[in-house]
Amino acid sequence: MNGKSLVKRESAPIRQQVTALLKNDILEGFFLPGDRLVESNLCERYGVSRTVVREVLRLLESEHLVTVIPSQGPIVTKLSEEDIINLYLVRAKVESLMIELFIQNASAADKASLRTLYQALEQDFLQGTVAQRWEYKENFYSILLKGSKNSVLEELILKIQARVGLFKHFAFIYEDRVKQGYLDLQLIFDATLAEDTALACAHNDQHLLDAGQAAVYNYKRRLSALPAQNTEAE
Repeated sequence: MNGKSLVKRESAPIRQQVTALLKNDILEGFFLPGDRLVESNLCERYGVSRTVVREVLRLLESEHLVTVIPSQGPIVTKLSEEDIINLYLVRAKVESLMIELFIQNASAADKASLRTLYQALEQDFLQGTVAQRWEYKENFYSILLKGSKNSVLEELILKIQARVGLFKHFAFIYEDRVKQGYLDLQLIFDATLAEDTALACAHNDQHLLDAGQAAVYNYKRRLSALPAQNTEAE
């Protein structure tokens, strides 16, 4: 471990830090889909032991960001066009159920939280940084999940969100998707707050259908624009 460690020893638990660092490296394109994740390289990059690296790889495998290939080892998960479309199809139906349950079960305080978030849509999402957009969408889902009053649905959505993290990232860095996402969210907010379940779910389904198509395009664009890295043998 000769490189300068990216981990701050006095901060959060080391495994948690390395998980966040490796996940960010995947989302930002330092490691591309199909790249080998060589343990010795990761130890040097993050300044930690193989034990920590292996724990992190197992965790990210459970989130489907990493795939372990027999006789080859862990790689960054590589998805097909069909995989991406299927993910977004399932995501659309599950998130529409979340909206439906929010409309049915949300308290007055939950609805007030959603209205407050809506007021910040232009500033924090349309005009915000990538980090602000990401945080805004996390808050959006947090409010809807809390108001849905369904822990099983919450667990399922969090797992799906982990799998589509890469594509959510694309939606926050490409301005054409940001503008369309802003318009789509306006429609979803309006219909949800008006308690029009059918309209809110229809807007959400269309938003995620379009997002799935954009995810395929941007995934291919990202792969073609960046050179493969870190594929050498251990």
